[in-house]
Amino acid sequence: MKTTTQLTILICGLFLMVACQPKQPDYKKKLEVKTDPYPLEFDRYEDVLFNLDTTDFQHELMKIQNRYRVFLGGDLNNLDAVKYLKDFATDPYCINLYHKVRAAFPDLNTIKPIVEDVFSHFHYYYPDIELPAKAFTCITGISADEPPVQIIDNALVISLDWYLDGDETYDQIGMPRYISQRTNVSTLAKDVANRLYMHYLYEWRKQGQVVNEMVFYGRQNFFIEAMCPSIEDHILLGYSKEQLRWAEDNEGEVWADIVGNRRLYDARLDSYMMYFGDGPYTQAYSNESPSRLGEFFGLNIVRSYVAHHDDFNLQQFMQRKDLQNIFQDSGYKPKK
Repeated sequence: MKTTTQLTILICGLFLMVACQPKQPDYKKKLEVKTDPYPLEFDRYEDVLFNLDTTDFQHELMKIQNRYRVFLGGDLNNLDAVKYLKDFATDPYCINLYHKVRAAFPDLNTIKPIVEDVFSHFHYYYPDIELPAKAFTCITGISADEPPVQIIDNALVISLDWYLDGDETYDQIGMPRYISQRTNVSTLAKDVANRLYMHYLYEWRKQGQVVNEMVFYGRQNFFIEAMCPSIEDHILLGYSKEQLRWAEDNEGEVWADIVGNRRLYDARLDSYMMYFGDGPYTQAYSNESPSRLGEFFGLNIVRSYVAHHDDFNLQQFMQRKDLQNIFQDSGYKPKK
């Protein structure tokens, strides 16, 4: 039997463990939803493409065309198209990428649950939207012109060569470090959620005042968070942990600079680029600062709005056009 002293120590220890746990933000409670599983069929196109017999490449492509029309929907009687595909599949750079992808992802046991969880959350909020039932993985050669996740012909397409976790290939092709720091599988949920947003919900709008852009991008990032509620803030915003810490530590000072210099309602391009242009840092502040600080403030504004509105509804919120009213009703107060 435990002595009274031992029991007291145990109870105190448990109390301290509970007391020391960080308090969940109020807005987070509204993202706690019960979702149903959303099973997806996965198919590894890269495994098939890079193992075709190249002696009669055209015939080999035709044999797999029906299965992979999302990639091979063109005219395979066009010899130029066939040559392009053969050059890609026999390029030493692409072959090397394929082997790296196979080593990093010998199976899809890490990929599949991430994608399916995002889909299950999207289906919870938008049950009437028909989502893809099939997902293809592939290698694209890490083209800056193509996003790592796409929806093509109602199929989800994931370029696995974008998720090699800081591989030297990214430096070799001249990818900026502020981008290559996002090339790991922890960003996949964000990329999938962002693609769903862009494909099903995004509506073009004219660039507006800085405050409107903050709310616009803050809402987009909040939507991504709703699709993957456990995502960490630095991954959600595409920052390093150190950059996020800088933004949090300097939130009040930067906000005071924005307001004091009358940039909040500025619609000029240079102000937009200062707070929303991507890059290694925000030149106006510090080499340790992240870029896209407008997204950081926008996310905090939207989170504050959600926390202050008990009747919050994500679907209705995503449809709102009155972005400045969202800011005014947010009750946002930067940390000092």
